[in-house]
Amino acid sequence: MAARPQFAPRRVRRRVWPPWFPTSLAAAVPESRRRFTARLSQAERRVFRRRRPIQPSAWAERHRVLTTGPMAGAKWSNALVPYLAGIMDASFAPGVQTIILCKAPQVGGSSMVDTCLGYCADRQPGPALIVYPDRQTARDNSTDRIQPMFRASPQLARLLTGAEDDVSALRIRLATMILYMGWAGSTTALGNRSIRYLALDELDKYQPATTREADPERLAEKRVTAYPIDHKIWKISTPTVESGPIWRALTQEAQAVFVWQAVCPDCGHRQVMNFGGIRWGGGGEADPEDVEARRLAGYVCEACGSVWSDHRRDLAVRAGGWVRGARLEEDGHGRWVAGGDDLAATLRRLRPRKIGFHIPGWVSPFVSLSSVAAAFLRARRDKAALKDFCNAYLAEPWVDYTQDRQETALLRLRDDRPDGVVPAGGRVACLLAAVDTQDNGFWFEVRAFGYGPAAPSWGVHAGFVDTKEALAQVLFGADYLDADGEHYSVYAAGIDTGGHRTVEIYDFCRRFPGRLIPIKGERRMAQPFAWSQIEYYPGTRRPIPGGLKLLRVNTKIYKDNLAAKLEIAPADPGAWLFSSAYTEEWARQLCAETLDEAGEWVNPRKRPNHAWDVSCYLLALADLYRVKLWPRPGERRRTGGGEPAGGGRPNPYVHGVWRRG
Repeated sequence: MAARPQFAPRRVRRRVWPPWFPTSLAAAVPESRRRFTARLSQAERRVFRRRRPIQPSAWAERHRVLTTGPMAGAKWSNALVPYLAGIMDASFAPGVQTIILCKAPQVGGSSMVDTCLGYCADRQPGPALIVYPDRQTARDNSTDRIQPMFRASPQLARLLTGAEDDVSALRIRLATMILYMGWAGSTTALGNRSIRYLALDELDKYQPATTREADPERLAEKRVTAYPIDHKIWKISTPTVESGPIWRALTQEAQAVFVWQAVCPDCGHRQVMNFGGIRWGGGGEADPEDVEARRLAGYVCEACGSVWSDHRRDLAVRAGGWVRGARLEEDGHGRWVAGGDDLAATLRRLRPRKIGFHIPGWVSPFVSLSSVAAAFLRARRDKAALKDFCNAYLAEPWVDYTQDRQETALLRLRDDRPDGVVPAGGRVACLLAAVDTQDNGFWFEVRAFGYGPAAPSWGVHAGFVDTKEALAQVLFGADYLDADGEHYSVYAAGIDTGGHRTVEIYDFCRRFPGRLIPIKGERRMAQPFAWSQIEYYPGTRRPIPGGLKLLRVNTKIYKDNLAAKLEIAPADPGAWLFSSAYTEEWARQLCAETLDEAGEWVNPRKRPNHAWDVSCYLLALADLYRVKLWPRPGERRRTGGGEPAGGGRPNPYVHGVWRRG
C-alpha cells in the first residue's frame, strides 16, 4: 500500500458540541448531522500536538550535527564530552539565569553554547544575541558555525524560512526566533536590541570600554531587562588575569561553582583532577619534546596510585560528574577540591541564579596528558610560556608571584629598634607621616627620613586608629625619642581625602594648618604632584573659610618609586627600613598591588593595601619638602631645601620646632 503523502489531510471526527455552541441551535440539528469531519494538514497537526519535554543534552544527541573539526558530519555524543551534558541541562534548570564557564581551549565550550541556542530555537524560542570579541570573528562564526549548524540538522533546518534576506552574516531570522551576532567594539550592536538569550563568547578578549560607555559585558547584559525571569546569559572564556571578567565572574558572581570529579577505573575512587596528579619520568629535567612524542605522562590516582594513560583518563572522566567545588590557596597557588553535593542536588537545594563551571585542559579527551606535561616543561624557562600554560591548560589566570615572594623579603628590612624609636646618631633630617582614610578609621605611618639623596628612611610607628582624636595624638601629640634621648615631633603629615569622608577630612586639616595636608591620589598627571586650591566643600556651595590647598599626587610615579625602594637591601643606600614592631600584615599590604600587562598598578585579589598607599604618600611628601636637600646641622643650607615645592612664604606651623633636645 502506498504511503500517505505528507500534505494529505487526515479526518478528525468531532462527536460532541463545543461548550460555546448555543444549546438552542444544537437541539435544532438532527442527530445524523451532529457529527462533522475536520481536515487538518500535517503542519497543522504538528502545531496542535503536545511535544514531550526533553533535556537539552538528550536533544543534542538526537538533533545536533557537528559541522566543524575532525568529527564534522557526526551526531553530537555526550559520551565523548560528558562534562558538557551537565552544563547544558543545568543551563535550563529552574531559576538559573547566568551560566559562567571558565575553561581551557579545545574543551567544546563554544559548541556547547551553540547547541543550547539550537535547543532554544526548537524548544524555547526567544530573541538571542551572541557577542564576539570583534566584528570579523562574529562574521566568521556566523558563516562557519551557526548557519551550518541549522542547515545540517533536519530538526533545525525546518526552522529556516528560505527567504534570502533572513540569513546574513550578522543576523539569522528563523521561523521561531531571531539570532543576532554582535561584537564588543560596537555599542550599536550591543545596545539597541531586547533579547532573551545572551552568549558572551571569549569574554576576556573583549576590548576595554571607552570612558563614555559601559564595558561591553555590562552593556550586553542590559539587553535582557525585558525578560527578568526567564532570560539566560552564558559567559564563556579562557581566563587571562585575575582581574579579567571571566575569573571575576567565576569567583565573585557565581553562587555555586562546580568542578568535574573523575572516577578511577581501577578502584572507583572519585577525585577532582589537578595538575599535581600528572606525573612523568625525569621530573623538571625531562625533555618536553620526548615526553610529548612518546606519551610518557600519566595521571596518578590519589587513592590507589594507579597510573592512567590518556585512554584510561577518558574512562575516568566519562564515569564522573559535576560536584560543587571549593578553591584552596596553598603557598600562593590554588587548586580545586570537591566541597559539596553533586550538580543536581545543589541546584535543587540552593536554587542559585548564577552558577559557574571550571574545566581545565586535562579533562578534555582532545588534550593529551603528555601535552600538558610538555607545556609545563617548556614554561619553566619562559615567562610568556608559563602565562600561556596557566591560561590554556590550568584554565586559571596568570598571576605574577614576584610580589607575593617579596613579602618575606620585606620582613628582612626590619632592624632592632623598638616601636616608636627614632634612629640615633644625628642621621635623621625629619619625621613625616601619612594617613589612609577608611570609613571605620585611619591607617597611618610615621617615618624618619635621613640627610642626602641616598639616605635611607626608617619606619618609626605604624598602625590603625579609629578616631580623629587618636590620630591627632599620634601625629602631633606624641614625642618620638631616639636612643640618645633626643625628642622628635612630626614635621608634616598628609592625609587621604578620598572616600565618603572628604568634608570631615577637610575640616580636620583646618585644625592643623600647614602641618596636615589633604592629599588626593591620581593615576594620570603630567607631573609628580601639584597643588589645587579648594574654595568650597564638595557637592555644596558652602565655602571653606580661607580656602584649602589640596595636594594631588601622581600615584603611578610614586608606586613605581616605592616598588624600587622595597628592592634595596637593608645595608645599601636608600633602603626603606622598618622597626622591629612592624608586622607581617603590614608587609602583606605592601605586596597587595602588582603591575599588569599595561604597566598599571592593580590589586587583582582586592586585598588590603593601606600600607602601600601610605608609603606612596610619604615619598611624595619627602619630595614636596625636598628633604634630600636638607643640610646636616652645621652645614650650609642647600638651595630650596625645606620649603614646599611651588614656592610661597613658609608657613610658621610647618617650619616650627620639629626636634627638641
